[in-house]
Amino acid sequence: MKKFRRTKAVVPSAVALVVAALVFILVSIATVPSKTPKFLLSSGTGFEITSTISSSSTSQRAALLYPGAQRYLWYTAHNPMKVPITVTSMSIAAVMSPAGCPISNLDYSNTTFFGSLVVPASGSNSVSVPISLKNTPKNQDSCENTTFNFVYAGAATYTEVYATTTAVTSSGVSYTATVTASASSGQDPVPSSPTGTVTFYKGTTIICSVLLISTGTTTSKATCGPITAGSTITAVYTNTDGNFSDSSGTGS
Repeated sequence: MKKFRRTKAVVPSAVALVVAALVFILVSIATVPSKTPKFLLSSGTGFEITSTISSSSTSQRAALLYPGAQRYLWYTAHNPMKVPITVTSMSIAAVMSPAGCPISNLDYSNTTFFGSLVVPASGSNSVSVPISLKNTPKNQDSCENTTFNFVYAGAATYTEVYATTTAVTSSGVSYTATVTASASSGQDPVPSSPTGTVTFYKGTTIICSVLLISTGTTTSKATCGPITAGSTITAVYTNTDGNFSDSSGTGS
């Protein structure tokens, strides 16, 4: 379901100023790849886009669109998720101009943002793009005290980080570390088994470092040996793709 928000500034009646009434779209999770926890957010589903018009490209100082004056549209991405997201694009998807004030009066040709805007978990972040009202030779009184309505679109990616536990067992001559991933409340199911390495320690001495091998939907294992039976061994799991938390376990 799309939700819209509108803002409108008061326009002095003595001059021909135009203020954009900004219409925003909510966006959220659109697709979930089957084998990787890196997800895509796209227009119509996940984070929220709002915006303001400013006279500055470095700070959000509220300003009115004025013929011939350079202005900046500040996109603000609001992230309701419990993990950071990276916004890769934001743009004006459609413009509804007021009666008697054609779209051709507005220069929004450079309002598409492409990049990597990191938005923290449950936070927001902003970026500016240029926008202006053209200084036409014709009288623009028809634009006075009116608004342009913008519909926004955007896309972002995020990576879910799944918690892990590491258990250590012994066969008498070798030790095996089993790393198990789990999803917390609100997360999607774990899409793959943990990846990375396990380093085995006897006290503070490294015995070996072994790549994990997948052994199930949410588990992977690494084995180190031979090791003298009865030794106390600590296995430290280190993730390499950013999708799983590190963990450790001890066995003897």
